[in-house]
Order: sequence, then C-alpha cells, then structure tokens
Amino acid sequence: MKVKRYQGKTMQEVMARIKLDLGPEAKILFVKEITGRRFFRKSVKSLEVIAGVEESSSSVDSAKLEMIRWELKELKDAVKTMGFKAQAPAVAKDNMLHPSLRDFKEKLCEAGVEEEVALDILKDFQERSTEQDLSDQNIEDSLIKHVLRYADVFGGITAGDNKIVAFIGPTGVGKTTTVAKLAAHFSLMERKRVAFITIDTYRIAAVDQLKTYAEIIGIPIEVVFNPQELLANLNKNKDKDLILIDTAGSNPFDAMRMEDLKKFLGQSPNIETHLLMNISTRPEDLIEIYNCYNVMKIHKVILTKLDEAKAYGNILNLSYKIDRPISYVTTGQNVPDDIEIADAYHLMQLVLKGEEGRWWSKKKELEKQGNLSL
Repeated sequence: MKVKRYQGKTMQEVMARIKLDLGPEAKILFVKEITGRRFFRKSVKSLEVIAGVEESSSSVDSAKLEMIRWELKELKDAVKTMGFKAQAPAVAKDNMLHPSLRDFKEKLCEAGVEEEVALDILKDFQERSTEQDLSDQNIEDSLIKHVLRYADVFGGITAGDNKIVAFIGPTGVGKTTTVAKLAAHFSLMERKRVAFITIDTYRIAAVDQLKTYAEIIGIPIEVVFNPQELLANLNKNKDKDLILIDTAGSNPFDAMRMEDLKKFLGQSPNIETHLLMNISTRPEDLIEIYNCYNVMKIHKVILTKLDEAKAYGNILNLSYKIDRPISYVTTGQNVPDDIEIADAYHLMQLVLKGEEGRWWSKKKELEKQGNLSL
C-alpha cells in the first residue's frame, strides 16, 4: 500500500488533495486534529490525515507496517522535542526578556503559571514598552496592570426573563453545592423566582442533597431522567426568573457520557452552560477537560476550591489558553456564602501573592469587625 500524510484546514480540502494524488480508491487510515498558535492569543486548527491506496495483495500488512513506521517516527520526534526542552537552559529563554522582567517572570512561574504563558505575556509587555518604561522603578505596577488584561472575567449570572443555566464538570468539583449557593443568593437575597432541575440521577445522595437545599430555600425542584422530560420541565417553569440545572459529575474522557449530556443540554438553545473545574488540577488536564466538555458549547467557567489551593497560576493559564470568561469562584463549602463573582484584580492578587492574596479571608475578618470595605 502506498501511504502518504496530508495536512489542511478542512476535511474537504484534504480529501480533494488525496483523490487528486492517490485516486478515488484511496482509504483514510488516520485523522488527527492539530491546534497551533499563530497570533496573539489566537489558535489555528488544522487536520492531519494519513491516507493510502492498495498496490498489491499484501496491502493490509503493508499498511500496518507503514502505520507502525509513522507512529515510531512520531514517537521519536516527540522524544527529541522533550529532550530538547529538558536540555534547553532557562537562561536562554530568559535572555529574550529585558533584565527588568526576569524576576517577575520567575515570580509568575513560582505561582504555577506555565513558563510558555509567562514568557508570552511578558514579551507582549516588552514589545508595547519603551526602554524608559522598562527601566522605570515602578515597573511592577505597570506589569500588574498588563497581566490584569489577561484575567478574562464576566460579572456572574443575571437572573430574569426565564434565564436557564446548566452546571457541568467532572466528579467532585462541587457542582451541587455551587448550584445551592447560587439558588440561595438569587431566591433569598435578590428575591427572584428560582427553580431547581437535576439530571444527576446516577447518585441518589445528590438528588436528596438538592431536595434538602430546595426545601430549606423554599423553591421547587424537578428530577428528570431523559432529555424529553427536561424540555417538559423547562416549559413548565417558564414563569421563573432563573432555572438552575444540576448535572451528574462524569469522566470527561467518556465519550458516551459526554454524548448523553449533550443530548440533555441540546433541548433548548437558551441554556447557558458553566463548566466547573478545580483550581488545583494540573494545567494540561484543565485544558483536556475543557476540550472534552466543549463539544456541548461552554459559555463560562467557574473555578472551585480556591480555599484548598496553595498556588493560583492556573487562573492565568486558563484565561490565556481558553476563550471563555470566568464567572464565579468558590472559596469553601458554606451555603450560600462561599462563592464570589470573579474579579480580575482579586484574581491577579491571588496569582501574585498566593495565600496572602486570599481576599475572602480578609472579607470574613472585616465582617466580624463590622467593616466590609476591602
């Protein structure tokens, strides 16, 4: 079998080239989506396709052999790249930065910001600055203002006009508790008409927990078992200002579970989806989780368990790598208190100061003293 590799922006473009090159009898052997970075905070997606055409009776064995050879080459290239990265001295990368920026870069990396992210942000600052700016004694103030531009935040949920919000995410990130906190806030503090809907029928305890919260808050709750029931209950609650949908925690790499969830959330184009993720998750895993859930269109992100983290660089890693704003952060288990609308300044204080930047701890202390100004 004659085997060749092709790249292109769309499958149609690649298929046209394959047919022209190998003929109509060509077979697709492998397809992979590639994401690369080109311009400022922009990513470009393309497809890599392995195609082949039979040449002899031993075509099957030949195809397998070609694929093995190709996979070995990919593995060797990956090992070489990893080896190069491991051997490349950090000093060489730092030499791309003005001396006044190197300490700040180290500060970001120590906070858990990935080196690639820190370098890109600081190189952008350097390109926008004059030599006088870079030599200014107060450069850190300017740097903080620059970094703030990367904290992509959104001012929470606006209840009214039958707003529908679904909360999705892996197991253990705090979806049910977060839904309860928001329900209590909007029902008790903003006097909005709120309804619960849960599709988390995998865990009896989760349903019972939400029923308890609904009873305490004084709002209705519906338990639905299939997408059609969800649509019926959305129509039933059209008089509500806000409908909050709790979903089952699931393995984001389980394609079948993702497809099931997509069917539920596809019942209405008006559902706004918030993805919950634990701030302490490894940066590369956060991006993988985001990509898995984004098959159902994520609108906003909620970062949870900030009170359990020691470093907060993931705030910047996520804001830099995904094109979705952060709506809320959670800072504990207390309902309805331990949730905050995402604020760029406070989030960057966390990144730069770590535990010293925990504004919610200061806020609680001020509340005890009867002074709420931060």
